[in-house]
Amino acid sequence: MIQGISTFVSAFVVALAVQWKLSLITLTIVPAIVVVTGGAIAVDVPLEAKVVRLYSQASNLAQETISSIRTVHAFDAREKMVKKYDEYLEEAHKVGNNKSPVFGALFCVQNFCVFAGIALCFWQGFRMFQSGEIADAGGVFT
Repeated sequence: MIQGISTFVSAFVVALAVQWKLSLITLTIVPAIVVVTGGAIAVDVPLEAKVVRLYSQASNLAQETISSIRTVHAFDAREKMVKKYDEYLEEAHKVGNNKSPVFGALFCVQNFCVFAGIALCFWQGFRMFQSGEIADAGGVFT
C-alpha cells in the first residue's frame, strides 16, 4: 500500500512539474477509481468476515477433534467430524465464490478508468501540442 501510494504521489509530482494543466486533466479519473474501490470494499468486507468466521469454526472443530482423538476414536465419530469439517469448508467456498463478481467489476472498472484517463491525456495533449501550449511531444508522454 505504501509503495502504491508513494508511486502515485511521486508520478503526479513529476507530472505537475512538467505539464500542470495536463496533469490536472488526468487527475479527474482519480475520484472515479476511489468511488469504485470504496464500493467494492464495502461489499467485500462482510463476505470476507463470513469466510473468516467459517474457517475459524472449521479450525476450532479440527482442534477439538485432535485434542480429544481418543474419544473420537472410541465412539467411531471420525466420519462425522470429517463431514462436519467439510461442510464448513464447502460453505466458506460458496461464500468466497460470491466475491469473484465483486473483484471482476472492480478490476474491470479500474482498468477502464486508467485506460480512459490515458486516452484523455493523449487526446488533450495532442490538442495542446497543436495549439503550441506544449513545446514538444515529450511533455505529453511525461
